[in-house]
Amino acid sequence: MTDFQTIQSKLSRKTILYLCVLLIVAMLAAGFAWTYKTVQIITDGKHIVVSTLYSDPKSVLAQEHIVLESPDEYRMSTDKLDNGTVITVYRAMPVTVMYQGKAQSVITAKPTVGEVAASMGLSADNIRLEPGADTAVVPNLQINATVLSEKIVERQQPDLFAVLRKPDASLEKGMEAVEQEGQDGTKTVVIKQHFADGNQVSEEVLSERVNEPSIPKIIRVGTRDTVETSRGAMRFRRSELMEATAYNPWDGSGAGITATGMQARRGIVAVDPRVIPLGSRLFIPGYGMALAADTGGAIVGNRVDLCMDGYGEAISFGRRMVKVYVLE
Repeated sequence: MTDFQTIQSKLSRKTILYLCVLLIVAMLAAGFAWTYKTVQIITDGKHIVVSTLYSDPKSVLAQEHIVLESPDEYRMSTDKLDNGTVITVYRAMPVTVMYQGKAQSVITAKPTVGEVAASMGLSADNIRLEPGADTAVVPNLQINATVLSEKIVERQQPDLFAVLRKPDASLEKGMEAVEQEGQDGTKTVVIKQHFADGNQVSEEVLSERVNEPSIPKIIRVGTRDTVETSRGAMRFRRSELMEATAYNPWDGSGAGITATGMQARRGIVAVDPRVIPLGSRLFIPGYGMALAADTGGAIVGNRVDLCMDGYGEAISFGRRMVKVYVLE
C-alpha cells in the first residue's frame, strides 16, 4: 500500500467515526426532546404552561411549587399525563348541605353540586338538589337536598251533578223553571300524592271510577220575547219584577207636568233613568201600555210610580209588585 493510500484510509476511518458520533449525539438530543412534555396547569385563577420530564401529575405540580392541601383535588384532561394535558386544581372550600331538616358543614374540593352530594351519599334518583347538580361550587354555598316520595291513595268523592239548560219557547225571555232537581253520585278517585321531605306538595288524579252516577239538574230557559197586550203580541227587550206605587196627575206641585215636560196622565210612569231610560215604551199587566216619562225623588232602583186618573184609583192601587216589560 502506498503512503497516499494509507493516509486516505486513515482519513476515511476518522470521517466515519466523526459521523457516528454526530449521529449518536443527534439521537440522544432527539430522545431527550421527545421525553419533554408541555402541559397546562389551571390553579388559583392562573393558567400556567409547563415543560416537564415528569409523568406523575403530582410531581409536575411540585415542580411548579403548587401545594395540594387535604382535601384539595386535581383532575387531568387525559387518562395519563401526556403532551397537551391540562391539569386543573380544585381548592377545598366550605359548603353547607341541608338534608332532612339538618345542616351539615363540609369542606370539599368537588367542583359541582352533584359531586358534593354524591360524595355524601345523596345521589339517589329521589333526591332533588337545589341549586341543580351541574351548578359550580363556590365558597359558603348552601345546598338543599330534598327527599322526594310518592304515595297512591283512593278517595271516595261525590260525582257532582251537571246543570243542563234547555231553551223553552213557552217561557218568557229572562224566566227560568227547574224541570228536574240534580243529585250527586259517588265515585272512587285514584290519586298520586307527591311529598318533599315528608310534606305533601301536590297531587294528581290518575283515574276515576263512577260508583253511582249523578242525576243532572235540568233548567228550562225562556226564549219567548213577546207579550200579549190589548194591541196584540209585542216584542220586549227585557222584563223585570219591580215595586210599583201610584200617583195622580196633581200630586207634588199640582201643576201636572212631568220631568220631561209632558202633561201627567194615565199611561205616564215615573222611573229611575239609570234602570229604565226615559222615553222607553212599557207594558205593565194590570195597568196597560205606558211611557217612561217622569222621575221622582223616591223612585230609585227597581221602583216605578204609575200615574192614575184620580186620587181614589191611586189609593186603591197602593203598593204592589208588578212585572214591567221594556218594549222594543
